[in-house]
Amino acid sequence: MTFGDKWQFVRQNMKKNRVRVLMTILAAAMGSCFLIVLASVGFGLHDSIVKDQLESSAITKIDIYGKNEAIQIGFTGENIAELQQIDGVKTVREIQYLGETSYHIDGYTNEMPEAIAVDFEKEKQVGLEIKNGRLPEAENEIVISSDFAKQLVQDDVEEKDLYADDGMIKTEYQYQENLLNKEIELQASATAEETNELKTTTETVKIVGIEAAPANEYIHMNSVKTTPALKRKLDDALQMTDSYTEQGDPLYNQVEVYASNAEAVDGILTSLEEKEYQAYSNLEELKNINVLFNVAKAGLIIVGTIAVLIASIGIYNTMTMAVTERAPDIGIMKAIGANPKTIKQIFLMESTFIGLAGALIGTAVAYLISFSVNTGVPIILEQIFAEEIPETLQLSSIPFLLVAISVSICLIVTILSGSRPAKQATNVDVLRALRREI
Repeated sequence: MTFGDKWQFVRQNMKKNRVRVLMTILAAAMGSCFLIVLASVGFGLHDSIVKDQLESSAITKIDIYGKNEAIQIGFTGENIAELQQIDGVKTVREIQYLGETSYHIDGYTNEMPEAIAVDFEKEKQVGLEIKNGRLPEAENEIVISSDFAKQLVQDDVEEKDLYADDGMIKTEYQYQENLLNKEIELQASATAEETNELKTTTETVKIVGIEAAPANEYIHMNSVKTTPALKRKLDDALQMTDSYTEQGDPLYNQVEVYASNAEAVDGILTSLEEKEYQAYSNLEELKNINVLFNVAKAGLIIVGTIAVLIASIGIYNTMTMAVTERAPDIGIMKAIGANPKTIKQIFLMESTFIGLAGALIGTAVAYLISFSVNTGVPIILEQIFAEEIPETLQLSSIPFLLVAISVSICLIVTILSGSRPAKQATNVDVLRALRREI
């Protein structure tokens, strides 16, 4: 018999039992759909987290803590040059802390923001985004964070009256005017190393730029970025010498290495280890996240497979009944010389068709459910919790790999379910089968 003859025989027999075959296909479709939808949650959340990480510059950032198994207090220019020479390094960001600073304007004060001196050319390379204004060009120019003004509060307000129930400073006590291009008084203080007395110095600085708000709305940054020249001017006034070498070269409190791309991070980490630098990359954490999600996805697929196994019981029953009902046809086929292998193939073709049809229908339904979940659930959550859901959040994702796994599992299970009835078909006694036909 040719393949076409076998398929024609399968079609004729399925038409005789349309309802039963249809219900069996439906059971296989439900099992396949459940497997895909369940596992798609793991794939969706994994994609959301990984996408957020890969889109941020943090994935290519490597924090340097020290050298020779020790936390380094200050990094020198030689360290910076050595790090810049490593293959795959895009730039090395060096940071100096300004220490204790406060900022005053028109009876408003911002106490202790994070104040650092940086190279602004390198800041542009690592993704510094200025929403309003420009980068500093002169010594006494600064850039402030988007939340700096919210921390600039009236001096005559008692602390117990300052904060709202959510822990944030009340709007009426915040500085309301636009700070761009305004001059503000910077007050720095430190204990002089030689005399051990508290010294204070004041500089008038100009706000020339305001950073863009972080993509994550829950992150509130209260920071100031200024030039190394202003940092040295303040240190000279405060008689602070621990930020410089004996030759007067600056010592950097923090160093970050930025790779040209995510693929270069592993090679840079290897080079840093060879040079005995202590380093950490977010890519290492991302690898751990990938391992956890891969385990979770495998677990969800296994749970979903149980539904397919339950559906296989229906396929087994359908094929067993088909063998019983078609015993006379099988007897005739054997009587005219049909090979037992051919008879077995016919029944396996039928069970395979049921499994494949169920898998394809289940996959189509799973895509519809996934689309509905990604579209509708965020809206429902926003209504319930009255909070905006991040646009990058993806609750369900169905990649081709998941479809391939689901279809493969469904086919394997259905073929195994139909293999025993197919084998039984080859063992049908010809005389008994023909006697039943007569």
